[in-house]
Amino acid sequence: MKFFIKIAILLFISGPILFGRVPEKVQLKVNWATFLAKHNLKWDQFPVDYFDGAFVGNGLLGTIVFKDDIEANALRFEIGRTDVYDHRTPTSSAYETSRLPVGQLIVKPVGEIIKSHFEIDLWNAQIIGEIKTNIGTIKIKCYVPAQEELIVLDFICTGKESSPMIKFRPQAAESARYLAKKPIGGEKGGYAYKFNPIFTEGKSKGIQIVTQTLLMGDDYATAWSKRKLKNGHLQVLFTVANRWGKYRKPMRGSTNDAVKTILTGHQKNWLQVEKLHQNWWHQYYPKSFLSIPDSKLESFYWIQMYKLASATQPGKPVIDLLGPWFKDTSWPLLWMNLNVQLTYNTLGITNHLDIEKNLYQLLDRHQDQVIKNVPEKFQNDCAAIRNPVQFDDLNAPLFLSDDPANKQEINIIVLPWLMQMYYLHNTREMDDQKLRKDIYPLMRRAFNVYLRIIHLESDGLYHIPYTYSDEYGNAPETSLNIALAKWGFKTLLEITKKLKINDPLIPKWEETLLKMAPYQTNENGIMIGKNMPFAKPHRHFSHLFTLFPLYESTIENSPEKLPLFRKSVQHFTDLDGDNCMYKFSGASSLWASLGDGEKALFWLNRSLDILPRFAAPPAPSRTPSVTSNTFYSERENPTFESPIASSRAMLDMLIQDHNDIIRVFPACPKNWENATFHDLRTSGAFLVSAKREHSHTKFIRIKSLVGGVCQLKNNFEFPIHVWGISKNDWKVEGDLIQLNIKKGKEVVLYTGQKPNKFEVRNLNNTPAFSWGSQALPK
Repeated sequence: MKFFIKIAILLFISGPILFGRVPEKVQLKVNWATFLAKHNLKWDQFPVDYFDGAFVGNGLLGTIVFKDDIEANALRFEIGRTDVYDHRTPTSSAYETSRLPVGQLIVKPVGEIIKSHFEIDLWNAQIIGEIKTNIGTIKIKCYVPAQEELIVLDFICTGKESSPMIKFRPQAAESARYLAKKPIGGEKGGYAYKFNPIFTEGKSKGIQIVTQTLLMGDDYATAWSKRKLKNGHLQVLFTVANRWGKYRKPMRGSTNDAVKTILTGHQKNWLQVEKLHQNWWHQYYPKSFLSIPDSKLESFYWIQMYKLASATQPGKPVIDLLGPWFKDTSWPLLWMNLNVQLTYNTLGITNHLDIEKNLYQLLDRHQDQVIKNVPEKFQNDCAAIRNPVQFDDLNAPLFLSDDPANKQEINIIVLPWLMQMYYLHNTREMDDQKLRKDIYPLMRRAFNVYLRIIHLESDGLYHIPYTYSDEYGNAPETSLNIALAKWGFKTLLEITKKLKINDPLIPKWEETLLKMAPYQTNENGIMIGKNMPFAKPHRHFSHLFTLFPLYESTIENSPEKLPLFRKSVQHFTDLDGDNCMYKFSGASSLWASLGDGEKALFWLNRSLDILPRFAAPPAPSRTPSVTSNTFYSERENPTFESPIASSRAMLDMLIQDHNDIIRVFPACPKNWENATFHDLRTSGAFLVSAKREHSHTKFIRIKSLVGGVCQLKNNFEFPIHVWGISKNDWKVEGDLIQLNIKKGKEVVLYTGQKPNKFEVRNLNNTPAFSWGSQALPK
């Protein structure tokens, strides 16, 4: 008996044991349903169009709802499927390999609409709406189950609104670019477009069907059903089937697949389907957390996290400029000289490696294509990708020359930047086998392009020849390519050391790094390239890649150049014009890389200014602006990446992890006196949590998923205490704290008296509702 009493006392002293697992030292205390509810998008009026609509998706299928512009008194659900592309040519063409429309589901009440309310329930990933007419009400719930190829609409009708008119309006398979060019007139921008066959409508087994055959011979099909359920609800199931997109082989039969999906849907337990759908989302959000004192910014961040998982999930296509929400656009492909990179630049840090993988699996699948993209004389040791590319295809040949006197454009940004991101993805999970087998060989080829084109001049330095600086122009010595080459050679050397690879190119990489010609500069800072200053307003920050996103130059490794860096970023923003959202989010991340939280916040807020899309005379212009539903309108073209880039800028103010050093709260502005985050993921496979109070870091928790040495920049203003590690496993050297953390273990660093518990909580519970109709320009 005494033995059991002793055991009980020990358990009481040591704290609770959860199913044999020791509780983590830092607890996340967030009521997720309540927390996310205060960030829901709400509309107290009809969403007016695509850039105001409520949206749902599961990474493949999606719909966005707003007021129909053809039928009066009607609601429009624009339907999209992310792999519905034309594919007439083997190489990318904005017309020939374009994203294609599906159509719209139209819901029209019997009575006249007098009032409406819509809301995106972030926690449960669904749209909730209510329409009041002069004869009754219609309550609407819409979601896209994470595990299904179905869009689900549930209607509850009261009064005389017992049977609203519901119909599908198919849309011809015309190129999205062709559709976007129609307002220009003429032959749609001078292009003679060949039409796909007209779609056919029919019924099978009571299911409404539309089949669209393409010139290539294959097809895609939509099917939908409307039925009364036992609970009195009216249910609409909608699907889009696409055999070519699913199997990547030209084939017909999508109609059979669509009908089967609907009929199978009729047999499902929909309470269970909805529960599984919600469970997926309830596991997604808590993988990481952050809270800041600005409710508008905090809401925006969480809406982007919702948007990302609506646009891609494990095993789903890479996100293009639309995501699963179709709109006619001039850019209906995958643009990979910035757009795709900015889209995926948030997922790794937020601990969502599972859905980030889709992009890198695309590279793994098509390594043969990226090798064949370079001219034959380069194919033995090089690889590259031209921009843009089509769906699940990297066949995009480009020009290369090893002639130092060449004056033809060499545009090679895509693959080196993607490899930088692929490498960072791997450092966050520390998969050495993947690094050796897939990443290193392709990275070697991507950066070997630079070895093949650089040349040694009489000054004894290696010079980058005439290349393109996206999207500014061509010049020798482009800062963009100097930064990429230096990052690539340095990283290849680090990999060979880590994996003990005796690569014959090691001496060449070392020599090139030592003798690489420096960045071209003038009185305004870093130039585009030799004899090409940054002299006109421009959105792409390609000439500043050395600062962000590569962190090749930092305030730690080049402190003497801080005035140059600040002058360069200041000049980038001083030239007002060619404005767009990612210009401002880029400026925010650039300032954050220099530790300037005030300017980082200024440009973050500028990126979120909502401007009238159709301005007053002498316009109407189509002003680039974030929109009320947090989408982005670039001259009425949606581009998915820009809002995501603003969420990345927020993260850059809270945490940075480059050059093997983790920096916590590196660029917090003064009015972010309090801030907190949990389980943000860094290189080395560390999960980092931290709390800031009254402008001071209170604690930092670091958990190691694989074991290893963690280097943390010391930003504590008071003496620190370390809990969870022996004195022999940590030390302070200068402004760096080094921690040797075993796999699965965690360490807490804190100041002051040790509290009874370390907790991360949301900062306030005040409802925000900053987006939706609240965000419409007044």
